[in-house]
Amino acid sequence: MGIPARRRVWATIADVEIHQIIFFTLMFAACCYAGVRGGAPERITAIALTCALAASLGFTYNPQPHGIFSAIEVGVALTDLSLFLVIVATAMVSTRFWPVLMASMIGCGLFGHLTKPLGPDILPRAYYIAVALWSYPELLLLMVATWRHRRRLKRYGVDYAWVWQLPRRYRDGWSVNELAPPVPQR
Repeated sequence: MGIPARRRVWATIADVEIHQIIFFTLMFAACCYAGVRGGAPERITAIALTCALAASLGFTYNPQPHGIFSAIEVGVALTDLSLFLVIVATAMVSTRFWPVLMASMIGCGLFGHLTKPLGPDILPRAYYIAVALWSYPELLLLMVATWRHRRRLKRYGVDYAWVWQLPRRYRDGWSVNELAPPVPQR
């Protein structure tokens, strides 16, 4: 006979660790906040993070014979690489600085994937932590970036998202102070 369905559900819920609950709550909050209140770079990043999470969960749903993260997770590594490329592309054309920080955090997670081929005897938990640890500051950074976007909108009335939206004189090398009208001298 097998385990009853009700008992299987509770066993699955009991297997969820507290850090996973914190992560999914933070992920939901950050992506919803960025999707609703953020500018274009924040929304693109929220969509990219959500897609990367779905792909990573799909790749780790059927673990390898010796367990999850017992060998290099190629699917998760490729997902992280594609997320890295999306964030770098966003950083290249965005007027924001935070995508550069996020790309560096994702890059550190990518280097975490190199720990398994370089040290095959590394514990699966250590490999998992090296890869997943950077996800928490990435989500906090997205929330702070969205909050700062809202502050700039409230303060200045406009927040240019892309470099081609900046005023022409600013793109030609004028500083912000040179764009301001001259202050009358006494």
